[in-house]
Amino acid sequence: MPQKRGGLAESLPALIARLAELYSVEPPSTEPFGLILWENVGYLVNDVCRQALFDEFRARVGQGAADILRASDELLFDIARRGGMRPDARVARWRSIAELVLQECQGDLTGVLRALPPAKARSLLKRFPSIGDPGADKILLFCGFDARPSVDSNGLRVLMRLGFLAPESSYAATYKKAVALLARTCPPEPAWLISAYLVLREHGRRLCKRSAPLCMACPLDGLCAHAPAKGY
Repeated sequence: MPQKRGGLAESLPALIARLAELYSVEPPSTEPFGLILWENVGYLVNDVCRQALFDEFRARVGQGAADILRASDELLFDIARRGGMRPDARVARWRSIAELVLQECQGDLTGVLRALPPAKARSLLKRFPSIGDPGADKILLFCGFDARPSVDSNGLRVLMRLGFLAPESSYAATYKKAVALLARTCPPEPAWLISAYLVLREHGRRLCKRSAPLCMACPLDGLCAHAPAKGY
């Protein structure tokens, strides 16, 4: 439970439900290929820029692996150069994603993932660029292939500042602890867990920022265990 400051401490599902009243967020895609592309379309860009790049990519290149391999280097580079550093490396990454889908999944990543048990599906997803355990868990959850919770770095920061968990020696260990917390305390319903992922992330982006969090505007400030000196 979070530390008490201004009143009774609340359960994690109750706090997430309160945050859900603030934010209306939809996932960028519910298809695994689209979510992998979303993670790789830009480098260290904000969500507005990433969404613009993602939309442009789908409009000019297409939404499938074969579309990427058919596209010219000039077209791909024209999009990649607006997505951050090393556009040439990003073009190579897009092509490697497409080749993996075609060679290992015969072009049907969704069908292959649906047929695999979650552990093997997770292993396959982690072969793609920029997809580690958190990304694989998110894709399986968002696409309806598994009900394992997930949380991104923004949401993880919110959970720590609220006092639900302390940071471990590595990000991977802290993430694993957060997943266990969510699995233990939250409803095992995919739609609920997707909403939890999205609202925790949005709260971390908008108010519970890494630097200069907007605590005065936060509806959970009276319950928050955060102290800026901790550096969470």
